Amino acid sequence: MATNEHTTPRRRRLAARLTEWSRAQHVAAVLGPGVVVLVFAGLVYAGLQAQVRDRADVAHTHRVIEQVERVLARITDAETGQRGYLLTGRGDYLEPYLAAERDATVALDSLRALLAGRPAQLMRLDTLAALSAHKFADIDTTIRMARVGQRDSAVAIVESGRGKRFMDAARAVAASMEERETTLLAARAAREMRLAGIIKWVLIFGTIVEVLVAVLVNTLLSRHAASQERLSRDLDLSNARLEQQAEELEVQNQQLQEQALEMEQQQHHLQEQATELEMQSEALTHANEDLHTVNVELERVVLDLEQERQVVQAARQAAETASAAKSEFLATMSHELRTPLNAISGYVDLLAMELRGPVTDAQRQDLARIKKSGQHLLSLINDILNLARIEAGRLDLQLGDVRIAEVMTNVEALMAPQMRAKGLAYREAGATEGLTVHADAEKLQQILLNLLSNACKFTASGGSVQVVCDELSQAHERGPRNGRRMVAVRVADTGRGIPEEKLASVFEPFVQIDRQSTPGSQQGVGLGLAISRHLARAMGGDLTVVSAVGVGSTFTLVLPGGEL
Repeated sequence: MATNEHTTPRRRRLAARLTEWSRAQHVAAVLGPGVVVLVFAGLVYAGLQAQVRDRADVAHTHRVIEQVERVLARITDAETGQRGYLLTGRGDYLEPYLAAERDATVALDSLRALLAGRPAQLMRLDTLAALSAHKFADIDTTIRMARVGQRDSAVAIVESGRGKRFMDAARAVAASMEERETTLLAARAAREMRLAGIIKWVLIFGTIVEVLVAVLVNTLLSRHAASQERLSRDLDLSNARLEQQAEELEVQNQQLQEQALEMEQQQHHLQEQATELEMQSEALTHANEDLHTVNVELERVVLDLEQERQVVQAARQAAETASAAKSEFLATMSHELRTPLNAISGYVDLLAMELRGPVTDAQRQDLARIKKSGQHLLSLINDILNLARIEAGRLDLQLGDVRIAEVMTNVEALMAPQMRAKGLAYREAGATEGLTVHADAEKLQQILLNLLSNACKFTASGGSVQVVCDELSQAHERGPRNGRRMVAVRVADTGRGIPEEKLASVFEPFVQIDRQSTPGSQQGVGLGLAISRHLARAMGGDLTVVSAVGVGSTFTLVLPGGEL
């Protein structure tokens, strides 16, 4: 009995050792080399990815340097075209300048995208963009002066060295940007070399480790084969003693009875668990009922939200109806007010003609003030009537090809006396006989008169007002109406300017900037610019403004070009 008790555990241990060594060696043989390869492959891949990123950074730096050089080259091209035009007066010298300004803008935009997230370089880029704008503005000024016959003055500006100072400052900023990018380029190249070295050593070390792992696995497998042979012999000996283990079956039967008793206890425990599960099922049923109640409440909330949406929609329709009624009321009231105002003006004229009897000088002055006030009020009412017609969709346009030169002649005849009376210098350029727009001539004249009246009103004595007409560059030459080319009319003044935070509201109805500093006789209701923009957009164009306080404002009217 003692021999059997000793033999059976020994046999089991031998079988366990045989299985254990077999599994361990199998795992080592199969997974060991693969794990090593995966680890070093991961390291090499990470190094290669870092190297790819560094190369992308190097290429990015080269693109930044290329775009900076491109900006400088385009400024130089523009300067070359300027000097060629000033020296010869030939328009073909302006072709490099026209292309250069557009290309420089594209290069600056590209640089801004490339330098995103780098505040120091973006600050240098802002400086370079400002210097480029100053340089192109200086060139624009000299070319405009040369076009209107002031070539000597333009040459004097060039010889003054102001353009050279802008150019030198731009080169200095560009050099600073390139120096910074060159420093980054060197650092990135050095990092790329270091990564290449690391990858090389990782490959070498990984190869060595792989060879060592292979040798180790082969040794383990050899040892396992020898051990398996010994274990097999031991198992053969233990099988011969199986007959001696029969007596142990009785002991095992007793153990089975004990296990049966344990199973009965486990069954009782399972019954208790089943009871607990039934209780949990009841709890889940109650939870489902609560969830159903919540769903019903959510449906009620959704229904309430839908009712609120319908109420909001009804309110919006009511607001639209009220807006239409307001426009109709303004149109009607403005029309009704014009009749008595015209009658007042007529009676003033009758009194001034002394048809009702002699009039003293003081009375004549009073009559002039009455007529002037009536005309001012009539003008305000006409503006309100025009806005009401536009908002009501009753704007009547007579579109056709219009020569800008003819319209500018009419406008100049009306505005020149006011400009001279206030001591303003008035200049007009670019309105050639061949330049036409597709527009309503009367509405175009109304817009230009409004812009020039504002420029005269808000420009102090001694200032200047300039009107420049030209075709837009190729990037804008296709307009929204039938693919026509676009023509721009710019009205620039040297007035007090408009604050940046108020630029967005100047085209809103009933808005007048800086009303407190505007004389009462010049104040309106703030409709001129709103009506002008409506008219411009109705004719297929637009009206925009750029301004700086203390420098002046430039209003740009863009309209489709004509076919004359």
